[in-house]
Amino acid sequence: MTRIAIVLLLACSGLFAQNPSSAPPGQADYNRGVDFWEGRGGTKQDYAEAANWFRKAAEAGNAEAQNRLGQMLSMGQGVPQDEAEAAGWYRKAADKGVALAQYNLGSMYVMGTGVTRDLAEALKWFRKSGDQGFVGAQFNLGIAYRQGQGVGKDPAQAIPWFRKAADQGDAGAQFNLGVMYGSGEGAAKNPAESLTWLKKSADQGYAPAELNMGMLYVVGTGVTRDFAQAIEWYRKAAEAGLPQAQDALRIMADAGYSPAMYVLGMVFERGWGSTEIDAEAVFWYRKAAEAGFAPAEYDLGRMLAEGKGTVQNAAEAKQWFQRAADGGIKEAQARLSAP
Repeated sequence: MTRIAIVLLLACSGLFAQNPSSAPPGQADYNRGVDFWEGRGGTKQDYAEAANWFRKAAEAGNAEAQNRLGQMLSMGQGVPQDEAEAAGWYRKAADKGVALAQYNLGSMYVMGTGVTRDLAEALKWFRKSGDQGFVGAQFNLGIAYRQGQGVGKDPAQAIPWFRKAADQGDAGAQFNLGVMYGSGEGAAKNPAESLTWLKKSADQGYAPAELNMGMLYVVGTGVTRDFAQAIEWYRKAAEAGLPQAQDALRIMADAGYSPAMYVLGMVFERGWGSTEIDAEAVFWYRKAAEAGFAPAEYDLGRMLAEGKGTVQNAAEAKQWFQRAADGGIKEAQARLSAP
C-alpha cells in the first residue's frame, strides 16, 4: 500500500453563520480553532491554542473538529503526539461519515499506528471514504486490488477504483491505468488507452510515467517511433531522480545515440538521482561532442574552460566553443566574444 498520508481539511469560519440553529454542535469553537490554526482574521497562529478549541468542539460532538484533533494528535502538532488517542478521534468522525476521517483511520490501520495493523479493516474504511469520492482512498483501493493487499488479488476490481481517482487528476492512478491497459492486466489490452493515461500522468511530472513514455517512443508502441521524444521523457524522469531512466539513457548512449550521451552528461554533472561526478559528465559530453552534437560541444567547452571534472584547458575549450557556435549555440558565441 502506498502513499498513506494524513490529510487536512480546511474549513470556513463563516460556515452556518447565517443560520446558527442549523450549525453542528461546537461549530463556533471549531471555527475559533481554525482561526488559531491558520492565523487568520488578525489571530496569531498558535497550534496549541487551536488544539484546545478543536478539543472543545470535538468533545461537543463536532465531527470536523474530531478529525482535525486526530490529525494534530497524530502529528504531535500543538499537543503531545498520541497515535492511540488520534485513532479514537478519527473513529468518532469516521462513524459520522467524514470522508477524510475514514481515510485517515484506514491509513492508521495500514501503518499500524495507534491501532493494531489490519489491512482488511483499512480497506473497509477506505471503501467508505472512496464511495464518497475521496481520491486518496480510491487510489489505495486500486492498489489493494491490484496487489492483493488485504483482499484477494483482482486487477479487474482495481481498474474502476483507479479510474475514479484518475478522473480526479491523480497522477499515480493515471499511471497505474496506463500500465494496466498497456499490458492487458485487469482489462483488454488497449495501447491507445494506455498512452492516454500515461501521458496525463507524465504531464503532471510523475516520474514513472515519464519513464514509460520514453519506452513507448523507443519501441514505437501506440506512437511513431521517435528517439528524440524518448530522450526528452527519459531526461525528465532522470531529473526527478529515477535511476531506471539513467539506465535507459545508458543503453541508448552505448548504442551510439549522441543526445542520450549528452543527457547522461547532464545526469552526472547535476546529480540527478546520483552523486555529482564531474569527470563522468565530461566523459559523456566528450562522446556526444565528438559525434557532432552541438549542445555537448558547448558544455564540454564550458567544463574545459572552468577546469570542472578535467584539467583546465582554455585553448581546447575555445575550439569546442567554436564548433558549438557554428552549430547555432548562442551561449558558445557569447563565450567566444567575451574579453
